[in-house]
Amino acid sequence: MLFYIRYQEQEYKVRVESRDEQHWVKFGDEPEQLVDISSYGNDYTLLHEKGVFNANIVGDKTDYTVWRPEGNLNFSVESEYRRIVGLLRGQNLEVENNVYAKMPGKITKISTVVGNTVATGDSLMVMEAMKMENEIKALVDGRVKNVCVKEGQAVETGTLLVEIDPQSDT
Repeated sequence: MLFYIRYQEQEYKVRVESRDEQHWVKFGDEPEQLVDISSYGNDYTLLHEKGVFNANIVGDKTDYTVWRPEGNLNFSVESEYRRIVGLLRGQNLEVENNVYAKMPGKITKISTVVGNTVATGDSLMVMEAMKMENEIKALVDGRVKNVCVKEGQAVETGTLLVEIDPQSDT
């Protein structure tokens, strides 16, 4: 599962997966790492190739504090699912770079390719939904990192359509 972690005004992508009774973590674009996590109440121990990390973690659904001798860490966590639901409900996600399908439909035209520079509002593709053509536009200025669909492909609500690497100098 993909999580977006906001710490000190920065956002980090962290993917956590369980396979074969082991936990795998991927931070941003770094290689996936095998980790061993154990917990007792709010006390957690994380073992990985860089050593052992002990922490007392408290929080609610999104905001957490890690209490540790070296100093406390305050951060927020948002799951990919929660982000997509927010996007579909029309919430303004100021750090959202990716473009998701807001309804089920069929991609009829793709007007961008990987590497293209785009500005907010530029047309990326056209999707037919409910017998209407809907223009899908860029949400941020940047460079197209990945086009995740093909012309003629049927998509469901929440499908990732385009990944955009935001750039301030486009």
